[in-house]
Amino acid sequence: MTYFARFGYMGVAGLALSCAVIAFCGAKAFSAVYRLDIKDPHSFNTAAGGRYIGTFLTLCCGAFSYSAYIIMLSGIRQLCGGGPVLLLAVSAVAYAVLYKGFGTLVKICGVFAPVVACMIAFTALAGSFAGSGHSIASSEYSKSIPSLILSALLYAGYNVLSSVCVLGRSGYLIDNKKDAVLGGAAGGAMLFVSGSAVATALVHAGISPHGYEMPVLALFAGKGAVIFNIVLLSAMLLSVISGLTGTCIFFTNILPERKMGLILGALAVPAAYVSFGRLMDILYPIFGVAGIFLIIILALMGNENV
Repeated sequence: MTYFARFGYMGVAGLALSCAVIAFCGAKAFSAVYRLDIKDPHSFNTAAGGRYIGTFLTLCCGAFSYSAYIIMLSGIRQLCGGGPVLLLAVSAVAYAVLYKGFGTLVKICGVFAPVVACMIAFTALAGSFAGSGHSIASSEYSKSIPSLILSALLYAGYNVLSSVCVLGRSGYLIDNKKDAVLGGAAGGAMLFVSGSAVATALVHAGISPHGYEMPVLALFAGKGAVIFNIVLLSAMLLSVISGLTGTCIFFTNILPERKMGLILGALAVPAAYVSFGRLMDILYPIFGVAGIFLIIILALMGNENV
């Protein structure tokens, strides 16, 4: 809603632009990891931007991964109405994946991420088009093309920033350059399928751009709400699992991943009591700007370091 549905149906075009940028950057990052035989995200950042810029990008990636981890914990808490026991249980699942290793995260996301993306698309559209829709005043939608382009770039920016946490150590999954390109394209395509369905559903249903902290929940009532909550919870849980594993890899020079995971996991529980929507509105655009910087570096990156 924040980035695309507030522009009405025009927002789908902005999402298409954003996903194209994400697919391009994913392919470039995957190709660089394969070509340079990179083993970890910090090495990728250093290869892309040199010692100092690479260190800055590493700090941004680690900070955003942890922020996203906390934000998704907060979202799960608000979605389920649970207390500290729920947060501790979710944190335990995330830590268990971290403890088992990066290969476990790859297997989980490889199986469930495409399924969840398709389920989000299907259930969101079903919830919207099952009713007649509620047309709201067109004045509530922004018609600013520059604002839409900025939203698209910010959205792409923080997604590209977070992807480095995973792509930076996924070189062993790639057999050739074609796989790298297809991997980047698949990521952008899955995001567009789910995102455009949600944006279209919100606009068709006439959900006010300013009326809800979690606008997608306004699409449903009764049994349909239960189904969509489960789908949304699955997506958030995948983000939590990825967030903790993606964060700890950047602090191995301080503590091993498993020890750092225990500390950061414990600190995140009280932080998750801050409002989900407020956290997203403040932190995501800030890291989106840093992500745009990374997008520029990836666009310039050739066979040599930038």
